[in-house]
Amino acid sequence: MTDSTALIAPFGDAQLAIDGIREYAIFLLDRQGMVVSWNEGARAIKGYSASEIVGQSSARFYRREDVLSGKHAQLLARAAREDRVEDEGWRIRKDGSLFWADVVITAIRGPDGDLRGFVKITRDLTERKRAEEALRQNEDRMRLMIDSVEEYAIFMLDPAGRVASWNSGAERLKGYKAGEIVGESFARFFTEQDVRAGKPALALEIAEREGRFSEEGWRVRKNGSRFWASVVLSAVRDERRTLVGFTKVTRDMSDRKRAEETVIERARQQGAVAQLGVFAVEQPDFEAVIGRAIEVVRDTLGTELVHVFELTHDGSSLILRAGCGIDPAAVGRLAIAVDPGTPLLSPAPAQLDPRRSRMGGLVDERAFPSGMTAIVNARARPGGAYGILGTHTAARRAFTSDDVNFLRSVANIIAAAIERQRMEEQVRAAERRAQDERGRTAQVQEAVRERDEFISVAAHELRTPLTALQLKLQGLERRLRAGPPEKSAPGKLGERLNGALRQTERLSHLIERLLDVSRIAGGRLELAPERFDLVELVRQVAEDFREPAAEAGTQLRLHGAERMEGCWDRLRMEQVLVNLLSNAVKYGTGRPVSVRIEAAGERIRISVVDEGIGIAAEDLGRIFTRFERAAPVRNYGGLGLGLYISRHIVDAHGGHIEVSSRPGHGSTFVIDLPLVAVLATAPGQGPAQARA
Repeated sequence: MTDSTALIAPFGDAQLAIDGIREYAIFLLDRQGMVVSWNEGARAIKGYSASEIVGQSSARFYRREDVLSGKHAQLLARAAREDRVEDEGWRIRKDGSLFWADVVITAIRGPDGDLRGFVKITRDLTERKRAEEALRQNEDRMRLMIDSVEEYAIFMLDPAGRVASWNSGAERLKGYKAGEIVGESFARFFTEQDVRAGKPALALEIAEREGRFSEEGWRVRKNGSRFWASVVLSAVRDERRTLVGFTKVTRDMSDRKRAEETVIERARQQGAVAQLGVFAVEQPDFEAVIGRAIEVVRDTLGTELVHVFELTHDGSSLILRAGCGIDPAAVGRLAIAVDPGTPLLSPAPAQLDPRRSRMGGLVDERAFPSGMTAIVNARARPGGAYGILGTHTAARRAFTSDDVNFLRSVANIIAAAIERQRMEEQVRAAERRAQDERGRTAQVQEAVRERDEFISVAAHELRTPLTALQLKLQGLERRLRAGPPEKSAPGKLGERLNGALRQTERLSHLIERLLDVSRIAGGRLELAPERFDLVELVRQVAEDFREPAAEAGTQLRLHGAERMEGCWDRLRMEQVLVNLLSNAVKYGTGRPVSVRIEAAGERIRISVVDEGIGIAAEDLGRIFTRFERAAPVRNYGGLGLGLYISRHIVDAHGGHIEVSSRPGHGSTFVIDLPLVAVLATAPGQGPAQARA
C-alpha cells in the first residue's frame, strides 16, 4: 500500500461525502505537502481537476513571493508541530487569478502517533475580503477627510467620555495635540462653572438616551481662553445596538456670537439714547438732563466714572459740572487747564487728547486705565463747544466704534438740551419784552381810561357847585340891576352870598384834593407834625358831621379814651377823619356810625364803623386806589379820591389803614398810627421822627 493509499484509506465513506462539498476545498496532503485527494469544492475554488493536481505540491497554490519566503513549508511545519494551523492570505487559482483564502491545516497521525499527512480545508473569502478592503478604504478616506477638516473639531469619545480620536481641526480649535488629549476626559473642554454643574455628564446622558445632544455655549482652549462653540454629540452603536462611544463635532462660532452681541449691544445703546432723548424733550430742567445722561452712560457702558466738564468763557480751562464716581465736593471746583492747541477749541467735533490736557487729578490712569471723551457742542460758547462728556473704567477695555458713537450721541443730546435752554431763554426774554410792552400798553390804556373817567367824574363834581354858584351870582346880578335893595332885601342877599361862598369853598376842596393826588403821584406829600390831642380832633370832626348826619337819619357815636396826645399833622389827620366819616354817613344812611379810639402800647387805633351797604369782597383791594369806587357814580357822588388820599396820609405818618366789610352789613375802617409820626424820607436816608 502506498503512502497516499494508506492516508486515504482511513476516511472510507467519509471521503465520498467530502467529495460532494462545493463550498470548501477539502483535500489531503502527504507529509511533504503533495496533494493526495481532491474534492469538488477544491475544483470549484482552485480550478484544477483531480487528475491535474493530485500528486502535485500544494505550494502551487501560493504566490511566488510566499513560496520564496518559505511560507508554505512554515505552515506545514507548524501544523506538524502544533497539530493545527490557520492562516488567511492570498492564494492562486489555476488561471493565475488570486483569491483570499481561509486555510486550516490539520495534522493526521497514525495509531503510533507518527505523522501521516495533513487535511487542508480552504474557504474562498474573497468577497468578504473585498468588502473589508472597501470598508478599510472608506475608513481611510473618512479618516483623511476628517483629518483634513480644520474648521471643525471632529473626534471620537469612548462610552465614558474619554477622547478616542483627534483630528487636525480639533488640534487647531482647542490647542491640544493628539498625544496630549487622547485618553483624557472631554470635560476638560468645559468651563469650571459648567463642570461644577455636571454639564459634561448630562451631555453624555442625553446623547445616549436620545441619540443626539446639541447646544451652543462657552468652551475652553488649552491656553485657558474661551470661545463660543456649536457642539453636536452623537451616540455610536454597533449592529447589536450596544453603545461603543460618541462622535463629537465642535465649531467655533465666536465671530458670529460677537456679531450677534454687537447687534444686541448696538440696539441696547440706541434704545438708551432714544429714551434719553425723550426724557430731554419732556424735561425742561437742564440739570436733570445732565444727571440722567450721566446715569445712562454709566449703566449702558458699564463704566465706573462719568463726568461732564464745562468750558470757561475764555476757553482756558474746563470746570467739573457734574459726574458720578466723583467726590461731590469737587463739582464746580475741580478744573482742567486746556492747552491752547487742543482740538477742543476747534469748531469741529473732536476727541479730547488726554495727553494734552491735564485731568486735574480726576482720573488716575492706574485705577482707570481705559476711557474716552466726546465733545458737547454749543454754538453760543467759545469755539462752539460747551465742554466734554467723558467716561472711564477700572477694567482694561478696548471701546468699540459703537461705544464711541453712543457717547457722542449722548453728548449731542446734552448739546441739544443746551440749545433748547438757550432758545427758551430767548423766548422767555422775548415774552418778557412783549409782556413789558403789553404792560406799558395796558398802563397807557389804563391811564387813558383813568384820565377819561377822571375828566368825566371831575366834570360832574365840578359842574354841580359851579352851576349852583352861577345861579347864586346870576340872582345877585338881577337883584342889583333891579334897583336899590329894599329894607328886607339885605337878608336875602346875605343868604345868597353865603350860598355862593359855600360853593366856592366846595370848589376849593375839590381842587385841593386834585392837588393832593398830584403831590402823592410826584412824591411831594409833606407833613407838618405838631403835638395835639387826637381825641379832641375826632370830637371836633364828629361835631361838624352832627347836623348832616342828623338830616340823613344817622346817629354818631364816640367811644374810647378821653385824651390821646401824640405828634401828627393836624390838618392831614383831620382830612382823613373827614373822608372816613363822610363815607360812613353817605353809605350808611339811616344807620348808626360808631367811632372808637384806643391805645395799644406805643400805637393808637381809630375805628370808624357803619352799618350801611357794605363793600363786595372783590372790591376791597381796589377802593384805596385813585378814582376807584365800590358804589356807582349815578347813586353816590364823589371823585373816588378820598380813600386813596387817606391811605397815603396814614402811610406818611408811619401807620396803615385797613378795611373789613360784608355787603349789606356795613364796613369797618381801622387806622393804626404810632404815637409819634415816623415821616417818610428820601431813598438812602434813615427814617426821621416828627417832634412837636
